[in-house]
Amino acid sequence: MFQRMLTQEYVILAELNLLSSRHPGGVYALPDPRNPLSWQGLISVRSGYFHGGIFPFKLQLPPDFPCKFVPRIFLPKGFYHPYVDLQTGELSMKPSFVHWNTEKHHLWHLLHHMRNLLTSPTSCILEHSAEQLQFLSRSSIYEDHSAATSNQVTAGGCSTYPNPEAADLIVNHKTEFGSRARHCVGTLSIWCETKNFSAHWDDFIINIDGWKDESFVQRARRAIQSTVAVGCDSQSDVARGSPGYSWVDPKTMAVFSSEASTPDTLDA
Repeated sequence: MFQRMLTQEYVILAELNLLSSRHPGGVYALPDPRNPLSWQGLISVRSGYFHGGIFPFKLQLPPDFPCKFVPRIFLPKGFYHPYVDLQTGELSMKPSFVHWNTEKHHLWHLLHHMRNLLTSPTSCILEHSAEQLQFLSRSSIYEDHSAATSNQVTAGGCSTYPNPEAADLIVNHKTEFGSRARHCVGTLSIWCETKNFSAHWDDFIINIDGWKDESFVQRARRAIQSTVAVGCDSQSDVARGSPGYSWVDPKTMAVFSSEASTPDTLDA
């Protein structure tokens, strides 16, 4: 038992190390210090229907991780997306992850999948007609469908979605879906005043309230500005605003230039 727990903790630590170098842009996640199987994070959506939103999420690992069961990701309840259950906030991993393959799957793969679905919700949805989409039925992500339901969906040429209404809107009524998505940005983002997700996520450990304090922001900015740039030969380089080194000269586009040109020399 102890050996299994030790192995599991080692695997989780390895996943965290991989995540530090391969996490998708705009996504931050870390394990809860009280429970390494429960991770929490933030995702900043920079394009698409949900752009401008910074949403909290939870990543729940199975008790016997790593195993054949896929870790589960939860967004705030009420998140309106074809692949998100409105009642639970659970993000469907299908069809990309049906079973967890410990030899090739890692947690950072799931985070890339999540970012892709929020940035491009239609990336996994075929251009179904309204007639085909009527066969969509709400069903649990992890439960097997009955043969009748499965046959019905196959006959309609569609896969099932946790939120079939959202799938219908994003294909046939894009303006309405866009309106629902903007509502999510305005009410479920971590920066919104109402913080509608807080009622269900009292144990969320990531807090950004400090960044609303202007004095704190100013101190952080000064600390960053006072840091000596890596690669500069001396303090004088920083004082005169040296741009440092670059692989490409923006003036000639020559590769492996030793030093980048400054903006005021580009017109010379």
